[in-house]
Amino acid sequence: MNWVNVIIQGLLLGGLYALFACGLSLLFGVMEVINLAHGALAVIAAYLAVVLAPALGLPELWSFAIVVPIFVVIGYVLQRVLIQPSINRGPLTTLLVTFGLAVVIENVLLEVFSADSHSVNTGSLKGEAFHLSSQISIGYISLATFVVAVVVLLGLQLGLSRSATGRKIRAVADDREAGRLVGIDYRHTFGIAAAIAFATVALAGIAFGMYSSFAPAAGVNLLLFAFEAVVIGGLGSLWGTLVGGMVLGLAQAVGAQINPSDGVIAGHLVFLAVLAVRPQGLIPGRISADQAQSEGPGLRKLLVIAWSSIATRSRERGRAPSPEKASDIGGQPAVSVRRAPRGTRWLGLLALVVVVVLALLPYLVYSGTTDTFVNFFILLIMASMWNLLAGYAGLVSVGQQAFIGLGAYFVLIAAQHGMSPFSAIPVAAVGCAVVALPVSWLVFRLRGGYFAIATWVVAEVFELVISRFSSLGGGTGKSLPGLSLSANLLTAYTFWAALALTVLTVGGVYLLLRGRLGLALTAVRDNEIGARSAGVRVARAQRIVYLLAALGCGGAGALLIISQLNVEPLSAFTVQWSAEMIFVTIIGGIGTIEGPIVGTIVFFVLQQTLSQYGAWYLIILGSLAVVIAIWVPRGLWGLVADRLNIRLFPVGYWRLPERAAPGGATASRPPLEPVTTATAKPDT
Repeated sequence: MNWVNVIIQGLLLGGLYALFACGLSLLFGVMEVINLAHGALAVIAAYLAVVLAPALGLPELWSFAIVVPIFVVIGYVLQRVLIQPSINRGPLTTLLVTFGLAVVIENVLLEVFSADSHSVNTGSLKGEAFHLSSQISIGYISLATFVVAVVVLLGLQLGLSRSATGRKIRAVADDREAGRLVGIDYRHTFGIAAAIAFATVALAGIAFGMYSSFAPAAGVNLLLFAFEAVVIGGLGSLWGTLVGGMVLGLAQAVGAQINPSDGVIAGHLVFLAVLAVRPQGLIPGRISADQAQSEGPGLRKLLVIAWSSIATRSRERGRAPSPEKASDIGGQPAVSVRRAPRGTRWLGLLALVVVVVLALLPYLVYSGTTDTFVNFFILLIMASMWNLLAGYAGLVSVGQQAFIGLGAYFVLIAAQHGMSPFSAIPVAAVGCAVVALPVSWLVFRLRGGYFAIATWVVAEVFELVISRFSSLGGGTGKSLPGLSLSANLLTAYTFWAALALTVLTVGGVYLLLRGRLGLALTAVRDNEIGARSAGVRVARAQRIVYLLAALGCGGAGALLIISQLNVEPLSAFTVQWSAEMIFVTIIGGIGTIEGPIVGTIVFFVLQQTLSQYGAWYLIILGSLAVVIAIWVPRGLWGLVADRLNIRLFPVGYWRLPERAAPGGATASRPPLEPVTTATAKPDT
């Protein structure tokens, strides 16, 4: 009978997860938006219930009557002000904006309410249950939450299928342009859909506050659980969301029954199993997997894609090239194309001088300065890898901290077996790339925002697994052995190792993007469908980049443990690493080699200036990233590069158009314009 009670409790818990997931499923089904701020918004609803209801003299149990209408307004306004502009930019921008919003919300809550836990006061209902037998009991709150989830899902299903507003929502979800032609304002309709989704988020957040205690950082797990419920049940299926939530809740309950610390990881493992066997979910909705593969492209085909991308950008700037020239690329070219200009060799010499000067820093400055530079180099390596992954391969990962943590622990394991930690850096990096190969097989079964959160789940699984090894320090971590150097010498060696890895990373990215693979990646980034049709092996190119990004992040993690002399799972696998590398790349300029460098400088200036104000530097950084992602998508470096027409790291191919002068003579050539460039639109 005890196991019967476990199953019942798991199914009821699934109702809570389904309630969390229905708003996520609705936004994706209508606007194809993955709201990474979903969990953080639910936590806001819980805090509003705790604060507003007592202030208005109402029991916290009735707080939904206040919070849900507030969230309806918030949902409509956020959709019109932030989400819709990001949708217009592209799915990548939407992911980045909602992720930035999540980080801002979490840190604002942390500053306002501190890290203390809170809960919604339900009075005598807390812990109350009715008993079916001596071993089977059903809590009133758990049962009410399950019933609310079913009612909400049923209401959404009926509303979308039978009401006039629901028909409009379904119409613009299927074809917004067709809806616009028949008089539907799709922006207003999207706003209504967002308002409904946010109302369900408010209900879920308040229910969670009644069910358990919460803190500002609770939104991370809520987002992951909602996402897992959606994927297990079926992408885009409302009733699949309920099934997925129940399966996830049941898995967690059974895992916790076997071992109290195994509940969460059991749910993650069930999600990964479903993803491996049936990525479309148990009750698939409107999403189908696109597994089309093509043969490798020829160079001319890649140049055709690249020219099409430049033609599109030129039309957007009001100076569209003639269709004749565009079509001539396949036959007699009207333009000559060559590698990136060689007039930048002096920049290479300048970079060499900068590296030499930096290498002398341990002899010129105090150790505190070199420690700051080590942290700077580590973040630059991470950001460069994430930029290569998202800015060129179109893979937005929010789980690169998985390889940062693994890199640190691989060095720890090597040091425990007698290897020098510095010698273990390349071993750790290669080890991360090896682990990334089977991981890529799993996460590549999802696309867009679902890929992003899947990588996040993988990072959480790695953290939970590592924390179970007592030889690695368990959940409290362990100090790094094998370093018997003096403090000054250790600081210098760490600095030189970080500098060397940074030079290898930036130089390697530059050489990669100048090659054939770099040209294919740029074509994929600008237009994946067009690249596939031209013969680019998209999956192969993306998998190579994913492995390289894991390699670089693993090296950064190896440097991290050497610089800190210890490691523990919570900090090594924290999502803050991904937040920092994402913000740095967006602010500097995604899709450019220079962008992560500029963004890292901005990050450290803000961090050093606002360090005494706690998490406010992250709030400012996240807000700045949101603004730049929507309204300055090329980043700070893009503004500078466009105005001054400079490229510190020119990659790809450049066209030299011939202009016919009167009388048949050839006029002088205009300035070089890149056929494929790392400063292309980040949202295509």
